[in-house]
Amino acid sequence: MKKTNGVGPHVTPRKIERAGVLGAGVMGGGIAWAFANKDVPIRMKDLNWEAVGLGLQQAGEVFGKAMKRRKLTKNQFMSKMAHISGTLDFAGFKSLDVVVEAVVENMDIKKKVISETEAHLSENCIIASNTSSLSISEMQTAARRPENVAGFHFFNPVSKMPLVEVIAGAKSSPETVATLFELAKKLGKTPIVVKDGPGFLVNRLLMPYMNEALFLLAEGVSVERIDKTMLAFGMPMGPMRLVDEVGIDVGAKVAKILHQAFGARAEASPVSEVIAKSGRLGKKNGKGFYVYENGQPLGVDDSIVQLIPNRTARSVNLTDVELVQRMTYPMINEAALALSEGVVKTPGEVDLGMIMGTGFPPFRGGLLRYADSEGPKKVVDTLDKFSSAGGGERLKPNHAMIEVARKGSFY
Repeated sequence: MKKTNGVGPHVTPRKIERAGVLGAGVMGGGIAWAFANKDVPIRMKDLNWEAVGLGLQQAGEVFGKAMKRRKLTKNQFMSKMAHISGTLDFAGFKSLDVVVEAVVENMDIKKKVISETEAHLSENCIIASNTSSLSISEMQTAARRPENVAGFHFFNPVSKMPLVEVIAGAKSSPETVATLFELAKKLGKTPIVVKDGPGFLVNRLLMPYMNEALFLLAEGVSVERIDKTMLAFGMPMGPMRLVDEVGIDVGAKVAKILHQAFGARAEASPVSEVIAKSGRLGKKNGKGFYVYENGQPLGVDDSIVQLIPNRTARSVNLTDVELVQRMTYPMINEAALALSEGVVKTPGEVDLGMIMGTGFPPFRGGLLRYADSEGPKKVVDTLDKFSSAGGGERLKPNHAMIEVARKGSFY
């Protein structure tokens, strides 16, 4: 990754010296921090000063922690924060080289924001959307210069997650993609170039994992056991904690988008929607599968299982090995399909994306190295068994996975 620009040696990326961010929420503030941290001046725009203040506070907290750990002096802290300015209008946007859009996950709003912003930018300014699941190609229809629009998907929290997905829409120019790829490296991130499509790469592969965890919960396996099993496998946190971290409502929304896009194979577990409706949103409001105080988990909330309709005991007797297979093999299955569709070009990019974007255990070499060590034929046979035992279409090995098994390996 370090040796390429994501496109090819024939493309020269542009220099990025000034940036803007639209939307100063948690994500906008995190993105502003990433630029200021590398001494790139960034202008944050939102609809009111309160929101801009929250974005500044978000960036300030991350710099503040670094100062506490003596990684920054007081003067350096002041100097980094001075790189971030706030505005309610487009003053100063004419001189920017890139604008990152981080407004709410709603296509109509994003298109309106892109169209409105573009009128205040120079002809070469890139508009990079931080969307996690919406189509970049569709966003480009709102732009007069669609070649300057691409996806630039940071993972939350921006200060800790190393991966950035650079998404090439149907009309994104190679120069735009190469510029964002180099920019991600300049910000100290690890970029991968991904083709536009529902969930891009990482969320598309992560969804079956989180989804199966919720199905297992509805089939009688406890929250503790699901999370303990995956922690022992090497994941940085269990899938139920991850759902809380992402937000139960957000998870339900992304699951719905992927279900609409992929049909029966991405059938969403009804659990997250039921729980979100009960007012539990996860870590952000202190109530989810775990109980939280000041953002720290105090333990599993046992009362949550009472909210699950028609809970059975179907999977209680699965071994720990089978639990791991139920949660990881569907990811491998989806990855085979994503590769065959050219979402990324190589198994190595899938593995880089999964290690840097989800914390997939690096000692296992990434998702597809792990698949090769398990044996693709074993993955297909096991999925077949799960599918027949009630998983149906959701757990059926797809044609791309069967082809990999026939070939013998991903690598």
